[in-house]
Amino acid sequence: MSEPDVTSSRWSVWITTPALIAVAVFIASAGGSQTRPPTAGLPLLVLGWVLLLNAAAWIPAYLKRTEHFYDLIGSASFISSMVLVGFLIQPGVAGWIMIGCVVMWSGRMAWFLVGRIRRQGKDGRFDTIKTDPIRFLNAWMMQAIWAFLCLLPVLVRLEEGPSAPPSSLFWMGLCLWACGFLIEVVSDEQKRGFRIKHPDGNQFIRNGLWSISRHPNYVGEILLWTGVTVMAVPVVSGWQWIVLITPIFVYSLLRFVSGVPLLEARSDARWGGREDYERYKDHTPVLFPLPWRR
Repeated sequence: MSEPDVTSSRWSVWITTPALIAVAVFIASAGGSQTRPPTAGLPLLVLGWVLLLNAAAWIPAYLKRTEHFYDLIGSASFISSMVLVGFLIQPGVAGWIMIGCVVMWSGRMAWFLVGRIRRQGKDGRFDTIKTDPIRFLNAWMMQAIWAFLCLLPVLVRLEEGPSAPPSSLFWMGLCLWACGFLIEVVSDEQKRGFRIKHPDGNQFIRNGLWSISRHPNYVGEILLWTGVTVMAVPVVSGWQWIVLITPIFVYSLLRFVSGVPLLEARSDARWGGREDYERYKDHTPVLFPLPWRR
């Protein structure tokens, strides 16, 4: 899952969080209907909803100093937003398919991530921030903005063309989403099975999809949200082309912020210097498989 970075310093929160919310409001306004005032529409409504949901969840989480339901609220942000817009409009076939894709992905991720936190007992990212109300609130706000930016193409499609029939480009996007979803599920299950067989943590996974990419689950994540964006493209116009920010955001978040850098640093600290690990890194791309590097 493309989880947001939750380790920001306390002082940066006072600047970055309001700034990011302001940017999200601008994006939501740009993604609104081109036939009504630019401040109207589903994107702004959903942005407000996910910010409210995560802010409300932060209250008991901070009082109990726990992150145990952070990922659950993340998935709930996606599912509840789809339920909300499903009631507000009358989606056509394409709209219901996109809603179904989001619900299927977020439901699967809720099962996977909540199961992981139950097995591990805690999420180390929160160790230093869950006792600080401001930094902890920042984590929940970042999760809300992450959910909104991922959902933006769906919201634009449902806002601008709720009854528009599926086009060839839409089906291409759906196929891309399906490929990404399958890659993510298979790679996550391969890693889960590997950890069951090697509970001591002395070995690193390098079989299955992990033999051709160091982070195949992130490859799947990038592909599926790109597919969602492609599904929305047939109805976008004007400022709504801002939906292209979704795959760029997901890729940037995973590759440069809170995905690859954190996991690579953790792996280097554990296995760095081992000949087999260094060979694996040298011959296996970070994300997308490159035949000439094999």
